[in-house]
Amino acid sequence: MSIAQEFDLIIKTYNDKIVHPASRQDSPEFQNLISSTIEKLLTLKNTVYTKLSLFSTNETVEDMTTSSLKFLSIDYYLAMLFSRKQVTANQVENSENRNKLKLKFLEKSLQLFMQFIVSLDQSEILDSYLSKKINSFEHTYEPTLKEMYSQPSNKDDLSGAQLKRQQKIEVYRTTKAINEKLAFIESKYKNIDDNDDIDDFQDGEELLRELYLQKLKSLAYDTFDNVEKILYEGELLKNFTRNPEHQRRQPEMVDSSSSSGYTEKLESLNKPLISKEGKVLRNFTLLDKKSELQRKVRGYGQYGPTMSVEEFLEKEWESGRVLQGGEVTQEQSKEDAEDNETLQDIETYKAREWDEFKEANPRGSGNTTNRG
Repeated sequence: MSIAQEFDLIIKTYNDKIVHPASRQDSPEFQNLISSTIEKLLTLKNTVYTKLSLFSTNETVEDMTTSSLKFLSIDYYLAMLFSRKQVTANQVENSENRNKLKLKFLEKSLQLFMQFIVSLDQSEILDSYLSKKINSFEHTYEPTLKEMYSQPSNKDDLSGAQLKRQQKIEVYRTTKAINEKLAFIESKYKNIDDNDDIDDFQDGEELLRELYLQKLKSLAYDTFDNVEKILYEGELLKNFTRNPEHQRRQPEMVDSSSSSGYTEKLESLNKPLISKEGKVLRNFTLLDKKSELQRKVRGYGQYGPTMSVEEFLEKEWESGRVLQGGEVTQEQSKEDAEDNETLQDIETYKAREWDEFKEANPRGSGNTTNRG
């Protein structure tokens, strides 16, 4: 198998199984596939650059053969593979260590992307816009987000934000134009290849060369976009590795001198808890949240009384909220009734009315209709 066929086979594996994976990207099967593909591509790169010496630093695109142009994209595909490389949970259990290793893979990917785009610039293949961009970087292989696009000086700087937006629009338009030209050349070259006419061989060679060049330019703009994404992801991972304590729960403390039960995180205390000599500077009690929650779940569902009934009545008596006096007996109620003249008159009237009713209606003078 020739190196051209081997390269095409690797790229086909990348497009079919890595760009569109059949399993999760953090699965051992997918990561093993990436590792094996990287190994094959590194071996191929060693053959192209060291054994065959197809490229030289003082050569331009005019000095390169058409068949060798596609090998200039090896660093691009290596960078894409390393950007997808990560360690699985089975390999490293600590998430902090996984973030550190992922950051290393991204740094390697960034280096390969910049190697690819610099090689195109040295070969005079790179567009003038991207060539000016990479030449403006302070460190070519270590660009920053501020160097990628013109960043606004502050959140109120609308002119800077608008300039950044305009630059992105220009990059998008250029990328779209290159891809449209690439699609046109691919279709035209395919028609010549299908016709297989000897007279069209020269035209086919020129179209193939133009096809490779447009493909490299398209990958260069895609590289520019991927570098920005890697820089953003790298900043995020650096923040995680600098501040790993956000992933760990810290014990809480309560100040025993405070009756409100106010608690605060240990890492937020300004006053130290223990002096250099080992003396406790602030009384505190570590809260056992688990036991506290268990007591609430297995408890009565409500707060218990804070004092006994006797204590409550004594407190009410001292506050003057208890009505004094015992129960009224039957004899006392009769004596009170005899002393009340109004009540005696009412009872007299009731007795007279009852006597008059009995005289007007003697016993047995009711219904006499069915009497026998």
